[in-house]
This record gives sequence, structure tokens and C-alpha cells, in this order.
Amino acid sequence: MIRLCLITCLFIVFSCTILFSQVIYPSDTNTIQTENVEIIQNENNAPKTDRIYQHDGTTMLVDVKKIQINDLYYSLPGETKVNKMDQRLVHKIVYKSGKVEILNEKPTEIRNIGDYRKVKVTYEPKDVEGLIEITELEARVDGNEKGNSTLKSLERSAIIVLRRQAANVNSDIILITDKKTQVAFGEIPFIILYAKAYSYK
Repeated sequence: MIRLCLITCLFIVFSCTILFSQVIYPSDTNTIQTENVEIIQNENNAPKTDRIYQHDGTTMLVDVKKIQINDLYYSLPGETKVNKMDQRLVHKIVYKSGKVEILNEKPTEIRNIGDYRKVKVTYEPKDVEGLIEITELEARVDGNEKGNSTLKSLERSAIIVLRRQAANVNSDIILITDKKTQVAFGEIPFIILYAKAYSYK
């Protein structure tokens, strides 16, 4: 009788040990699942667009297409239309790949197109020695069918066009490097001026 009681007690203790040892597993499983969910959420929150940071504090979410001279071309997320902005307004771009490109460390003074009259014009290369070359310019002006346009008046008009272009790229002075004209009898006269835009700084 005593032996039977001892066997019964040992069986009860062994069963309880097995029963309580299994209680911790559900808790551990939930912890692993929670960690996996957090990782997936972080991956879903990864940047899907490029970020443009402007000097005035504005942040834009866009898809950057290209940067050409002073223009930055981009599309808004989900759109195919390509927009353009002055890249000199931009401090940096953080691409969706993680790459960071600094465009302008400090804000750049941008000349308004109305300031084209402040752009100087020269035909002498010595006047631009030591200056920073920005870009090459080209302007074509056609005369009228009446044929009363002179080369002098066409050249004046072409210079105004060049100065407007130079103001757009924040140039201080342009050097006229070449010109092409047509004044043949019976043909509409035209002039093409070629120039280089320079900046003092």
C-alpha cells in the first residue's frame, strides 16, 4: 500500500513538471512574431521617392530626372509630367537609393530676367580674362519680309536676346565670339550671334 502511494505521488510530480515546462513557449513565439512584423514595417516605410531640400527650408518629394546647367527636371510621385525648377534654389538631393548630392552649399543670388540690362557685353577676350565661364549662348534674329531690317538693328535685337539668356544663368558679362549673317537679295535677312557667358565669382 505504501509503495502504491509513493508511485502515485511520483507520477503526479512528473506530470506537473512536464505541464508547467510548456507554458513559456507561447510567450517566446509572440516575441519573435512581433520582431518580424516590425522589420517588415520598416522595409515598407523605406523612401520611395527622391527628396529635394531647398535653401528656404522647403522639402519636396519627387522623382529627379536630370540636372542640366541651372535647371533641375523632376516628376511628382505617380505622375509622368516633367517639371522644371532652378537648381540653384536647391541645397541637396537625397535620392531613394540613399545617395546624397550637394548642389549648392550656400544660397545663390539669382538674377531676375528683368535685370538683363545689367549684363555687360564685350567683343574683347581680354575683358573676360580670369572670370568664370558659365556656358555658351546662341541667339538668332530674323528680319521681316519687307526687307527693311538692317544688320545693325538685327544685331541689337540679338544682343538683347543674349543678355536675357545670360541673366537667366546669373551671368555678369558676355563675350561675343562669332556671328553669322544673311543679307542676300530676295531672302529674309537674319543674324546669329554666338557668345560665352561669364561670372565675376
